[in-house]
Amino acid sequence: MGSMMKMASFSVNVVCAALVVAALPLPLRAQSPSAQFNVVTDAVLFDGGPSLGNSNRVRWDFYKTDRAGARTDENAGGSYDATFEAKLPAGKYVGVAALGNVSREIAFEVKDGSVARPKVNFDAAELTVVPKRSPDGDVESQAKTEITKGDFKDSVYGQNAVFVPAGEIVLTGSIGPARVQETLAVKAGETISHELVIPSGVVVAKAVYAQDGKAVETDDIRFEAMSAKETLDGTRQTINGIYGTGKMMEMPAGDFVMRGRLGKVTVEQPFTVTAGKRSEITLNLDAGVLAITAPGAERIDIVETTKDLQGTQKEISGRYGTQHQETLHPGDYSVKVSYDKKSGRDPKEIKATVKAAERTETNVPE
Repeated sequence: MGSMMKMASFSVNVVCAALVVAALPLPLRAQSPSAQFNVVTDAVLFDGGPSLGNSNRVRWDFYKTDRAGARTDENAGGSYDATFEAKLPAGKYVGVAALGNVSREIAFEVKDGSVARPKVNFDAAELTVVPKRSPDGDVESQAKTEITKGDFKDSVYGQNAVFVPAGEIVLTGSIGPARVQETLAVKAGETISHELVIPSGVVVAKAVYAQDGKAVETDDIRFEAMSAKETLDGTRQTINGIYGTGKMMEMPAGDFVMRGRLGKVTVEQPFTVTAGKRSEITLNLDAGVLAITAPGAERIDIVETTKDLQGTQKEISGRYGTQHQETLHPGDYSVKVSYDKKSGRDPKEIKATVKAAERTETNVPE
């Protein structure tokens, strides 16, 4: 009877012990043979600043090192978030943390039975660029701003935020050919907004064949906006250019010269671009069109009526075929028609007169 009592008491004790273990908090239970992670990252915007926490704007990547401790190209893992947990094989690594285009590296070692805690200080600020054509103008969404500092480079369009390294950074703003450059000092941890004025406007170029005459509608016309000052060789720098009339060209603010070219006619006219404004300019080509038809012709040439001292006429325009059309200044011209030698036909030459804003059609009979 006593033996049976001892066995019952032992069974009750075993059951009670099992219940007590099950009721203990998890940390007091026996640990699993291998931890679920051995790397915990962290990142801050400035020294002594708060953790960037679960910010998916931060990207971590881990690279193995070579025997000398230098970073290799072998990626061992990574993730978004300033703070996250990872499990890596024991060894030496270089952690690369990126906040936008601001990047920092830190070497660390993973050892069995311990947790590595790589942490970086980006020493950076958050900058919002507000580009405008004029100080009192609207935000220009088409503006591009490049931000540089040493090896750092980033760019944004319109009004946008970007992380930049602390110190003096260079902002280069552009709208078409208009450019401006500024140096800006930023402190780590700052959140700042900077207005970048890029003095610029747009110009719309049109043309007419004669003063108060018919407008040019063909897209064959070429407009070039050029510098007002000539270089030493007498040429002008082309700032922007476009084919066709009534189309906008982006321009920096200032004084310029518009050149229009259609066929053999080229004219120039000065104009001014005001920051934040739209300008229009209409060029008077003072020109007409000469259209020639010569059945059976091999080639048609338009030449000057006068001859030089050598007795030759300056060629103005020409093409192979039986038809030719050219835009010319008003005046008298000679039209020369040549034929295939096998035809046995002699060349022909006739006179033609071009008038401004008129189309002259000339037929050279066979």
